[in-house]
Amino acid sequence: MRMGYNRRGFTLIETTITMFVLAVVAAIGAPRLSSVLRHRTTGNAADQFVSTHALARATAIRYGRVAQLHIDAGSQRFWIDVDTSATGVGQRATIWYVRDLSESGLSMTSDRALLCFDAWGLPATTGSCEPGNVTVIFADHEKADTVRTAALGKVLR
Repeated sequence: MRMGYNRRGFTLIETTITMFVLAVVAAIGAPRLSSVLRHRTTGNAADQFVSTHALARATAIRYGRVAQLHIDAGSQRFWIDVDTSATGVGQRATIWYVRDLSESGLSMTSDRALLCFDAWGLPATTGSCEPGNVTVIFADHEKADTVRTAALGKVLR
């Protein structure tokens, strides 16, 4: 007859050692993970701008009218609007939503404030519209992502 008992669970020493090893691994990896996440924030903002740029071109083609991509670097926002009236009388509507980066801790700079696309999706310079080549920089303390477009509106990232 065998005497003894089945031990289930972990001892306090085993748990303490495991927690210590996990704390050391987290302390080593946390700064790198933080840096990667910060870089991804600037990358996300750049991706949003590229998507908005493409949507502005597609909106101009869909409505057959000039679509405007507003870039307000001072308030860290960008958005699209287009004349959505059937008669073209100037009833402007915002397409999708205004992207506001002011609470993300990023800075945004741009050498253009208003890009316009005609009914064929090409950059237009009528009225207050500026040339289609733009440089937009999204930055935080350590990283920056830049989006450039060519004069004909192609994104050169």
